[in-house]
Amino acid sequence: MIISARPYPDIRLLSSRGDFLGADGASFYPLGRDALLSGLIALGLKKGDSVIIPAYMCDSTIRPLKAYGFNLVFIDIEKDLSLSFDKLKKVIEESQIKALLVVHYFGLTQNIDKVVEVCHEYGIKVVEDASHSLLSQFMRDRGSIKGDIEIFSMRKSLPVVDGGVLRINNNCYQSAVASNSSCVSIISDVKYLILRLFEKIATGLGVNIYGQLMNDIKTKLRSKASNEACNLDVESCQVSWQLRKYLSNEKYLQDSGKAIVNHFNQLSLALQKLGFRLLVDSVDKGVIPQACVVYDDKGGLVDYLRLKGVGAWRWPDEEMPDEVIQHADVYPNAIFFDKKLVLIPIHQSLGVKQIDYIIQVLSRW
Repeated sequence: MIISARPYPDIRLLSSRGDFLGADGASFYPLGRDALLSGLIALGLKKGDSVIIPAYMCDSTIRPLKAYGFNLVFIDIEKDLSLSFDKLKKVIEESQIKALLVVHYFGLTQNIDKVVEVCHEYGIKVVEDASHSLLSQFMRDRGSIKGDIEIFSMRKSLPVVDGGVLRINNNCYQSAVASNSSCVSIISDVKYLILRLFEKIATGLGVNIYGQLMNDIKTKLRSKASNEACNLDVESCQVSWQLRKYLSNEKYLQDSGKAIVNHFNQLSLALQKLGFRLLVDSVDKGVIPQACVVYDDKGGLVDYLRLKGVGAWRWPDEEMPDEVIQHADVYPNAIFFDKKLVLIPIHQSLGVKQIDYIIQVLSRW
């Protein structure tokens, strides 16, 4: 059995009708990183301004910020994935900081009230990175956003090729007016759908798309993508046909959230009995985790799971920023999490048999 790392397109839903839900004050972009750059500019930041970035971060997310000309100041996270107020104040007092990026890792929504309070005391804007937290946070009204802006990357939770979203929480700033162009072309949209359907057929036939050969191909593609010029065009756009369909079906979004939580609970309970150490073993009501996250205390767990056809992964893995890798002694927690955390899929396309298979594979680890 092959367990996909991400949900599959729902053909029945794509052929259905419904009202586009969107979200209060939301502007759409091809990718989450585009929304992030646009949001910082909307907040009034200029080239050369300094932005605090958690060291535990994906480089592809912040690469456009570097290319645009922002000065990125990294800060290590704590063992609970939060930011230390003492470290934060120290960085703020040592540098002319204009904004802070705070991340809701793996769909686990953090309480950032104190962080926002500290930053606003210094006149610093707060950006909530909810890229992993679509189903936990997107359908909230704009007034519930704690930071100054909030960004999403919907392709982390939905089977789509686009999905960058920006929401601004301050009436002093205007949400971007979407251009008539689509975030992705119809050709790219259909190409994505066809590729995912071929993937589903292949995995149904038992082809392990997470084997070494496929890993090597994906690594080369990621390396090529990292060398491509960043998109500094921050104009918002119209959502793709497929994303519009998913955001036009509230029942699908609600059912997806329920399924993910059920999978998390089932897997979490089983793994605790097997002796695995979990990042979190339970989630609060309304929190939809992106994955079941376990510590790889022995090493090699990702390779083992992928060899067995389970699409587990590390984050950010090979996309850890060079500035962090080169100063591992300054950012030990970020390095620790990158090496030790393993994300196991629990998405909405899985069923009881798939979760049982994951448990069986892990029981033999």
